[in-house]
Amino acid sequence: MGTFELNNTEMGMVRDAEWILTKNRIIDKVYGLFGALQEAMAAEPAIQALQKEYTQAPKISRGEQYEGLPYVILDYPRAFSRESIFACRTFFWWGRFFSITLHLAGESLEGYRTRLDGVQAALADAGWYACVQDDPWQHHFGHDNYRTVQSLTPAQWGSLVRKPFVKLAKQYDLEDWGNVIPVAVAQYAALLELLKGETV
Repeated sequence: MGTFELNNTEMGMVRDAEWILTKNRIIDKVYGLFGALQEAMAAEPAIQALQKEYTQAPKISRGEQYEGLPYVILDYPRAFSRESIFACRTFFWWGRFFSITLHLAGESLEGYRTRLDGVQAALADAGWYACVQDDPWQHHFGHDNYRTVQSLTPAQWGSLVRKPFVKLAKQYDLEDWGNVIPVAVAQYAALLELLKGETV
């Protein structure tokens, strides 16, 4: 049988429009969820304080092929330029997880490097992961991409915070759908306050 031929399972799916319509409804609901999350984040004082500095409008985007699966991304607050990246990126990955990420690079990162040097223990206690590879656009939590901050030696941490970018992230089960908004707002706020040298 040629590679273009369908097996019985595939034929059943290609004749059934309802599953794809259901998938489209779910993606629409993710958009709604992320819109509500952006509004909740905008009302959080720790995040509001960033709006004077990071004024780019919130952005929700989607794709179909991150490692073969659909995804939706909310970037808010965000500031992308050739010289700098500051982004709180919330990621929905079909069949896998939600994640929250703070992505710093260039000029934005320079403003936080000194503080990052001194907060490894606090980040470890709070359960954050750090990106350990050189591609900043990967979102999976494989060992070659993210490791727990707790697992890193002080020397490894020091090397990471001197890379061209730093990404700190957490992932949540898709079954946490109903709690994504309060959890993400609280986690982003706590992280941003920590990097400012304050506590919430």
